[in-house]
Amino acid sequence: MKGVEYYLKITSGISLSTNTFFSFYWLLTGFHYIHVIVGLIILLVIKRYNQQESTEINLEFYSAGATFWHMCDLIWIILFPILYLLF
Repeated sequence: MKGVEYYLKITSGISLSTNTFFSFYWLLTGFHYIHVIVGLIILLVIKRYNQQESTEINLEFYSAGATFWHMCDLIWIILFPILYLLF
C-alpha cells in the first residue's frame, strides 16, 4: 500500500524538496518503512532459527522481535495522525 502511495507521489512530481511538509513526510514515512522491513527480517530470522533448533524454542528471541515490531506499530500510531489527519 505504501509503495503505491510513494509511486503516485513520485509520478506527481512530489519530492523531498517540494515543501517542508513533504520533506517531513518522506523522511518520517521512509524511516518507518525501513524499520518495518528490518522488523520483518528479524522475525523471519527468528522463525528460521527456531525451526532449525527442534529441541528448545528460545522465547527471548521472539520477545525481542515482537518488542521491535510493536515499537514500529507505536511509532506509526503517532505518525499517522500527524501526517494524515493533522495536515
